[in-house]
Amino acid sequence: MPIYRAYRLDPYRHITSADWVEAESDPEALAQAQELCGPETPKVELWQAARLVEEIDCHKADED
Repeated sequence: MPIYRAYRLDPYRHITSADWVEAESDPEALAQAQELCGPETPKVELWQAARLVEEIDCHKADED
């Protein structure tokens, strides 16, 4: 199963924490990474090795 790394970023784009994500596909990993959004986490970056999969704008996701 592919392993991803999800980085929580603060408003200054500094990493505040990181989590391992195991998922069968990019969309499945993205769904798990979106769950890491919160009031203190405006963005989450999802990586698979050296490949940036997606940068999630948590505040935009709240508006949808």
